[in-house]
Amino acid sequence: MKKTENILINTSIAINALLWMLLIFENRLVIPEWLQVAGRLHPMILHFPVVLVIIVVIFALNKIVNPKTQNAAFKTWLVFATILASGTALSGFFLSNEDGYNAEALYSHKWSGIILSFLLLLWSLGFEWINQRKFVSGMAAVASLATVLLAGHWGSSITHGDNFVLAPILKAEEKPAILFDDALVYQDMVRPILEIKCMNCHNENKAKGELIMATEALLVKGGKTGKIWNLETPGFGLMMDRIHLAPENKKHMPPTGKPQLTAEEIFIIEQWLAKGASFQLRVNSLAENDTLRKTGSTMFGNLASQQYDFEAADAGTIQKQNTANRSVYQLAMDVPAVAVDFYGRSQYLAAQLKELLEIKEQVVALNLNKMPVNDAEMSVVGQFKNLRRLNLSFTDITGRGLLALQSLPHLQQLSISGTTLTAKDFSALQKNASLHTIFAWNTKVKDTEQLLVQQQLGNKRIYWGFNGDTITLQLNAPIIENEIQIITSPVELKLKHFLPGVSIRYSLDGTDPDSMFSPVYKEGILINSQGMLKAKAFKKGWAGSSVSQLYFFKNKFKPDSVWAKQQPDNAYKGNGAATLNDNVKGDQNFRNGKWLGYKENEADLFLFFKEPIAASGVTFSSLIDVGSYIMPPQTIEIWGGGNLQNLRILKKIEPLQPLKEMPLYQAGFECNFPTEKVQYIRIIAKPVNKLPLWHRGKGDKGWIFMDEIFVN
Repeated sequence: MKKTENILINTSIAINALLWMLLIFENRLVIPEWLQVAGRLHPMILHFPVVLVIIVVIFALNKIVNPKTQNAAFKTWLVFATILASGTALSGFFLSNEDGYNAEALYSHKWSGIILSFLLLLWSLGFEWINQRKFVSGMAAVASLATVLLAGHWGSSITHGDNFVLAPILKAEEKPAILFDDALVYQDMVRPILEIKCMNCHNENKAKGELIMATEALLVKGGKTGKIWNLETPGFGLMMDRIHLAPENKKHMPPTGKPQLTAEEIFIIEQWLAKGASFQLRVNSLAENDTLRKTGSTMFGNLASQQYDFEAADAGTIQKQNTANRSVYQLAMDVPAVAVDFYGRSQYLAAQLKELLEIKEQVVALNLNKMPVNDAEMSVVGQFKNLRRLNLSFTDITGRGLLALQSLPHLQQLSISGTTLTAKDFSALQKNASLHTIFAWNTKVKDTEQLLVQQQLGNKRIYWGFNGDTITLQLNAPIIENEIQIITSPVELKLKHFLPGVSIRYSLDGTDPDSMFSPVYKEGILINSQGMLKAKAFKKGWAGSSVSQLYFFKNKFKPDSVWAKQQPDNAYKGNGAATLNDNVKGDQNFRNGKWLGYKENEADLFLFFKEPIAASGVTFSSLIDVGSYIMPPQTIEIWGGGNLQNLRILKKIEPLQPLKEMPLYQAGFECNFPTEKVQYIRIIAKPVNKLPLWHRGKGDKGWIFMDEIFVN
C-alpha cells in the first residue's frame, strides 16, 4: 500500500506542476479537442474529492481527540483525496478555457480548486510532521474543509445561479403580488419562465452559446448564432425552433435532464413573440377574447379579488360622497373596497379630500390625476391606510409630500408622472414594502440618475417613459397577406403596413429592395412567375424596415402520377410520393406529415405524364434546418425523355451548403434547362454524405426534406 501511496503522491506532484505551468501560459493556450473531452468530465468527478476531503477532515479531528488512533487509514484516505483533487482541478482548468463562462465568476471557483489541490498535496507530503501537531493538523483540516465548501459554492453559482448553495438559509426577498391591471406580458409572464427554465445556462456567469438572458438588451442581442427570434418567420426563429425540436435532439432546449417547458409555458412565450415581442405590452391591453389575456387573468388578481379585513361602508354613505367632480364607488358587489376618481381641476377643493375620511378604511384606489394637490394635503392621503393604488400624476407635490406615503403599508401602485420630483425625492418610497409599480414619466429625474434610483428602490419597477427625439426608429417589416405560394395563374400581390405614409418597395428576383430603384408597391400588381418576393418599408425620418420574404412557386405542368423508387424514412413519410404532387406547402414543422425525409437513401423520384410536355425547369421545394441535420441536397439530377428506359440527363446542380449555424428556412432549388419534350422525368437528390467539420454532427449523414416538385 505504501508503494501505491508514493506513486499517487508523485503523480499528484506532477499534476500540480503541470497545472501551475498551464496557468502561467494560460493566455497562449489552445486546448485540443481530446482534452476538451477530459475537461467535460469535471462535473462528474468533482464529487469524489469533496466526499474524500470530508472523510479526511473527520479522521483529522478524531486524531486530535484520540491521539492513539492509527495513522495508516488516515494517510490512505488523504492520498486518494489528493490525487482526485489534483485531477479534478486539472480537468476543471481545461473546461474553464471553453467559451460561455464569465471570467469574473469563474476566477474564484478555479483558484479555490487549485488551492485545494495544492493544500492537500502539502498535507500529504508533510503528513508525519503535521499529524504530530494538533494545532497544525486542525488548521489543515479546517482550511481544507473551508476551501472545498467555497469551491462548491462558487461552482454552483456558475451552473445554478448566485447563492444556489446558501439560498435555503438566506432570507428570500418576497416579490410583491402583481395585479392584473399592472401586469406586463414579458416581465410577469415570460421572464419568470426564462428565469426558471433557461437562465441557469444563459446568465452573466455562464453564457452558453454566448447568450445572456439576464437583461432585455442582452436578450435582444442574442448569442453567437445571432438573434434568438425573428418575427418575420412563421416559427419566430431560433429560440422556438430549439424548443420544438425532439427531446433527443442535442439542440433541443432546455437540454435533456433539465426542467422542460410545459405546454402552457411554450404557449405564453409563443404568444408574446406573435404579438411583437414588446417588453412594455400590458396584459390588460389585449382583446377581451385573447387567449393570452385569459391565461393572465388566471395568474394575476385585481383589486376586486383581493382579500380585505375591513367592513363595507354603508351604501348611503358611499352614495353621499358622489359629487359633480368626484366619483365614489364599490369595486364589485360583496366587496367592501371603494375607489375614488376626481376630475375637473378648477372645481377641486382640499376640503373634498377630507370629506373622504368618513370612508377612509374602505378606500383602496384614489385618482387625483391633474388635481392641484400639494404637500399639505398629503397628510390626509396618508390616513387612507388600506390604499392600494394612488395616482398623483401632474399634481403639485414635492419630495416632502411623498414622506406621508410611508404610512400606507398596502400601497402597490403609484403614479407620479408630470411632477417636479427629483432623484433624491424617491428615497422616501423605500419603506413602502408592498409598492411594486411606479409610473414616473416626465419628472425631474435625469436620464443619468434613473439607474441609480432603480438600484436604490430594488425590485420596485419604475417606468420613466421614452424620449425618442434623438433616436431613429426602425419601421416594422411589411406584411405579406398572400396565403397561397403555389401559383397556376396570375395572382395579385398583397402587401400592407399599419403606419400611414409608408412606402413599400419590393423585388421578385431575390435581391433586397432599396429606397431608390426598387419598384413601389401599389394595388393591382400581378405575379405570374416563380421566385423569391422580398418587400421592405420606407418612410422619411425612419430607418428602413427589415425584409419580409415569401417564395412563390410556379406549377405549369402537374404530373399525372409520382412514384418513389427509394422510400423515405418511416418517421417522415408524409402521404408517400403523393406528398410531392398535392399542391400543399409544408410549414417549418417538419413533423407535421407534410414533408418527406431522406437520410440513409437518396431520393429517387419518377414523374409520369399522360401526354408529352415541353418542360424547361424543375423546382425542388425543400426545408433547411442545420441544427436538426437537415441540409440542402449534395446534388440534384434531373433526367427526362419520352421513353422510360432511355432517359437522358437534363440538369445537375450542387446546391450551396451552409457555412455556419443558421435559423431554419425554406428553399426552392431551381434546375433550369433548355426546353425539352418529355413524358417522363426522374429526379435524384442525394443527401450530404458527411456533415462539415464545423457542425456538431461532423461526419454524420445529413437529411433532405421535400414537400413539392414543380415542373415548368
